[in-house]
Amino acid sequence: MGIPARLSASPAVAPLPIITPFDQHLTAELGTLLPPTVSDQHWLSHALDASINTQKIALESLKSTNIGDALYRQESSRKSIEEYLDDGSIKLLDSCNEVLGKIQVIQEFVKSLKVVSHLLHQGKCEPSPITSARARNMLEETCDVMERRMSEDKNHKSRSGWSSLKKLSSRKKLAHYGSPNNQDMGELGEILKGSKDVASMVCQILGLALSSKSSKHSLITSQYKPIITSSWSRSLRELQNQVERESDHQEGEKRSPAMLSELQQTMALVGELRRKNHIGAKRQREAVEELDRSCGKLEDEIRILEKRVRDLYRHLVSIRMALLGILSQP
Repeated sequence: MGIPARLSASPAVAPLPIITPFDQHLTAELGTLLPPTVSDQHWLSHALDASINTQKIALESLKSTNIGDALYRQESSRKSIEEYLDDGSIKLLDSCNEVLGKIQVIQEFVKSLKVVSHLLHQGKCEPSPITSARARNMLEETCDVMERRMSEDKNHKSRSGWSSLKKLSSRKKLAHYGSPNNQDMGELGEILKGSKDVASMVCQILGLALSSKSSKHSLITSQYKPIITSSWSRSLRELQNQVERESDHQEGEKRSPAMLSELQQTMALVGELRRKNHIGAKRQREAVEELDRSCGKLEDEIRILEKRVRDLYRHLVSIRMALLGILSQP
């Protein structure tokens, strides 16, 4: 007995998006970063670890036979590789170097502050007028150097900080690798895009956390409507939204958005010591002792972040070398 035609026909059902292993991994990594506390060194370290782990997965995927030699020869895959090498990879390495540059500035700043603290910290005794004058001159010079070096690239690097996150979040950027949608982008394109976007976001947040001054114009202002239907892209945007909300909340409390907490503490103590006519001798001794402790903590936190940024840089170089090797295949 035949099945009636009206019963045998079934309505067309759109297939569910394919969830790749990379999508699962990256979505899980981004989930561990919620809620964000961008001024906390532990969260920043965790964000760097998540980015490093993502680069490791990307590198393993590039070497995996699951992707296979045939995949590399697909037009969309080769285009994704070429665009990553020509644009994404170079910008990521530059971003890491910019962060390392800020780390070096802060390390030199802390080193000079410890000398100032040593000159002003004479136990219960007041430092001599000559020593006090030397310390204050050194403090002023140190702050001037810090501010100048932190802002020397500001005029010609307007894409740093959240202004870059705005471009990262744009429709054009999301569709950049491969084609306008993730179905045509392919597995390799998704891996390159996801690893790039996460590393880029983390470097931008770090750049703000290590800045001595806040920038109101650096906050995210774009409206983001992801056209990639992967879970990780939605998770990334949610993370960006929460980071923006936290920065807005801190700004309302008259705190520098996203600045590393210990750096905020150090800068506040430095500002207090520079206003020498507004504090008494007792408070100056207390501030000097607090500055010495804060410098020690900041030094430790910066060292931890530096190690992870260098590790991220090494993995980015490894991915670049792997992709160059792929393109060189006959």
